[in-house]
Order: sequence, then C-alpha cells, then structure tokens
Amino acid sequence: MKLVLTLFSASVLSIMIMDISSGLLRGAGIIAGVPPGLVGKWLESAIKGKIFLNDIRTSAGEPVSLRKFLLYHYVIGTILTLVLYTTLIVLKVAPVPWWVPFSFGIATTLIPALLMFPGMGFGVLGLKGPSEYLLLRTAVLNHLAFGLGLTVAFQWIIKIKG
Repeated sequence: MKLVLTLFSASVLSIMIMDISSGLLRGAGIIAGVPPGLVGKWLESAIKGKIFLNDIRTSAGEPVSLRKFLLYHYVIGTILTLVLYTTLIVLKVAPVPWWVPFSFGIATTLIPALLMFPGMGFGVLGLKGPSEYLLLRTAVLNHLAFGLGLTVAFQWIIKIKG
C-alpha cells in the first residue's frame, strides 16, 4: 500500500509541476495548446475506437468539462509514471540517474506529436493545426516540465534501491 501511495504522490507531483509550468508559460504567451475540452473530446472519441478525425473542432460530440479533462489528464500522467517505474524495476536501474526520468518526460512529447495531433486532424507534429495553438512548442515545453516533475519525484519521493 505504501508503494501505491508513493507512486500516486509522485505522479500527482509530476503532473502538478507540468500544470503550473504550463499555466505560467500560457500566461506569458509562450505556449497555447488545444483547449482542454477538445482534448477531452478527442480522448473520449479515441476510447470509443475513433482515433483519427478530420478536425476535432467540428467532429461529432461536445467538448468535455474541465473537471473531466483533468481526470483524464491525471490518469494518463499516472499511467506514464507507472510505465517509467515499471521499466526501471524491470531493467534494474538503481539508483535512478536524474536524466532518465527527465528524458522519459520529454520523450512523452511523442504521444501528442505522433498520435493526438494527427488524431485531431492537425497532422504529424501538429503541422496542419491552427497556428494560434502553437502545438509542437506547447507539447515540447509541457512535456519538458513533466520530465522535470518526474525527475524531482524520482529523486525525492520514489527511491529505487539496487
């Protein structure tokens, strides 16, 4: 039970660092991103088996509430944290060098760049998306912050012993 709470706490911390960084960067006008309701709308479409849409903005269905989006966001972040933890355990990486969770966090940029953006109809890397969304820049900087959060979590909360 202690491990579950530790992993959950680490996940929440990592995602909160991502979200706080995102808020600051949005406020400064450096990033923008797809509106949360549309991300949630796409996730619900993908869960129902329709991953690739022509344009999430005009596709069937309604944007989800911020509350529902945040639930999806934190579940995905928790799953990614568990994937990293499990990989480190299986590969017997201990102690965990700071750059491993940081690199993993940045690598998760591939999820929106190669799956979510094309699925929303915005093309690979978001190159066909609305320019005001600043898609690739937003994804890279958000996931860099997630990597920073994972680094903090795996240095201070999750201790894998060799």
